[in-house]
Amino acid sequence: MKKLKKSVSLSTKIKRKILEYIKKKNFKPDESIPSEFVLMDLFNVSRYTIREALALLEQENILYKIHGKGTFVNKIPVQIESGLEKLQSITDIIKDFGYIPDTVWVDISEREPTKDMIEKLELETGEKIVTFTRIRKASDVHAVYCIDTVKKNDLNIKVEEKIEKESFFDFFQSECGIEIEYAVADIIPVQPDKEMSDNMDISGKEFFLLLNQIHYDKEGIPRIYSKDYFNTEIFKFKVNRFK
Repeated sequence: MKKLKKSVSLSTKIKRKILEYIKKKNFKPDESIPSEFVLMDLFNVSRYTIREALALLEQENILYKIHGKGTFVNKIPVQIESGLEKLQSITDIIKDFGYIPDTVWVDISEREPTKDMIEKLELETGEKIVTFTRIRKASDVHAVYCIDTVKKNDLNIKVEEKIEKESFFDFFQSECGIEIEYAVADIIPVQPDKEMSDNMDISGKEFFLLLNQIHYDKEGIPRIYSKDYFNTEIFKFKVNRFK
């Protein structure tokens, strides 16, 4: 039996081509893009398809129209669409889409574990944890707010105010000798709390997609308790489901 290919509408394909065109030509916010007729010639499609594609970009708040003047760029589009089946570091996901990963360090500190951490990290009585808080950026755009917690006993090195490696997985493997094999995640839409809003300099009304994850090593031992808040204006997640 042949595998059925996913059907993608022409307007969606043209929407992606317009996004690529905006990036390639380095359009700035509030700069007008070519007219519908120019776009028709450029992509060799009907005016109806161009209008549908532009409407999709308006819905995503990437473009806006001014009656009688044209269509303008609202923001520089940085978009990442990733599957959840493959476990990748955020650094690798950002790189795979051609963006430059960067990190803003918020805090590294020893804290008291919550009841949920004690249960899911299988902590012994009195066992300490260390929490790493960072803002991950994709080509200078705030993409993810990351809070990673590990057992203090797993850190056989002195932790500085920040770590040099972009990928926490790489740091954990190279410096602590622990390789992450798989993760179990709860996916929850949330709005940021005050601490997160202040650190990211946002209003707090935005919606983020929280991946509340436990990462395990090859022996099935829980090693990282993470809360990764993905900016929904940047990240789109997809899941392939089969019967």
